[in-house]
Amino acid sequence: MIKAVLFDMDGVLVDSEDLSISIGIKYFESRGYKVEKKNFLSHLGTGMSDFIYGTASEIGADDVTVEDADAFYQKIYSDELKSHDIAMKGAGEVIRNFRKAGMKIAICSSAQRWKVNANISALGVSPDFFDLVIAEDMIRRNKSNPDIYLLAISILGVDKTDAIVIEDSPGGVLAGLNAGIRTVALTTTMKREDALKSGADRVIKDISELKDIGNPEELENYLFGTRDKEILYGASYIKASGCPLREEIINRAVKEALSARDNAYAPYSGYKVGAAVLSATSGRIYRGCNIENSSYGATICAERNAITTALTEEGKLGIDLLVVASDDYPPAPPCALCLQVIAEFARPDTPVILVDTEGRRTEYVFSDLLPNPFIFPSMRK
Repeated sequence: MIKAVLFDMDGVLVDSEDLSISIGIKYFESRGYKVEKKNFLSHLGTGMSDFIYGTASEIGADDVTVEDADAFYQKIYSDELKSHDIAMKGAGEVIRNFRKAGMKIAICSSAQRWKVNANISALGVSPDFFDLVIAEDMIRRNKSNPDIYLLAISILGVDKTDAIVIEDSPGGVLAGLNAGIRTVALTTTMKREDALKSGADRVIKDISELKDIGNPEELENYLFGTRDKEILYGASYIKASGCPLREEIINRAVKEALSARDNAYAPYSGYKVGAAVLSATSGRIYRGCNIENSSYGATICAERNAITTALTEEGKLGIDLLVVASDDYPPAPPCALCLQVIAEFARPDTPVILVDTEGRRTEYVFSDLLPNPFIFPSMRK
């Protein structure tokens, strides 16, 4: 059971990374160098030293120092913060709910302590609201090394199996995994594809997904539900497999959707669509294609075809992934009718991947496409 939640700071609880980059640009410009946002991106979440020296090495700025940059940051960061609301949506509710539920909460940031404390104030609390705050000054090796998270569980006195890490960068995810702690990746600052490749135990959109969770058991079920624990998918509770959504599974589902599209029956519109759904219970992929009819209202969309096939085979369905394939670019999303049908079987964070025949993808979570689905009152729990 989850007893401690170890939060990274930037990109998880606060959105200060764009602010940090903008100040970084100003710093390099003050030294006579022209830099762009892209120069900083691969150095996020790994500490001030790599953030400055890594960026400097990309542009050949060999006369800058971390000490000089840190002084520049400290001079203007707090003033810049006054004009920026950097608290992530739902972050305040999450930390208050978790603390009220009796879970230990810690900040484990690779940033300097002055910056960590400034960012905590943006959440409307003080540093002592947390059971532990670790900053760069407390560790010798920064992320992606596991030191920061090993130190955290040691100080908090919890076993690694009773803690979780919440991160938003590949290096941070690796730090959590290297510490042997279950790690949740957010897609606030990295693409879902990169989050999946990082090896995270669970990938969610952002911290706001956890704002309505009020106890450790509910958090455990939401993030790491297993076959003996039922999770709400749309209108039904499903015994999910709990298997992570690995990249090879996604690629196989994309292949199945494209293959199903080849069998579409679309003599009137000529518009062929394929779909694939991944069952949360069995891990099987079911596919479908659109089937048109002279009476347009009788046409069956690919998404509903795949869903009815899955239901026929399994009797009860939770969707862990939906892929829709078409020859549009950008790839076409499900129609409004299909979205309502999908809502019966999907979670708000169910990934929806739209792909065209050239393999180009657009990725969403279901709530992006239908944020407020109708669920029949008697089915709500």
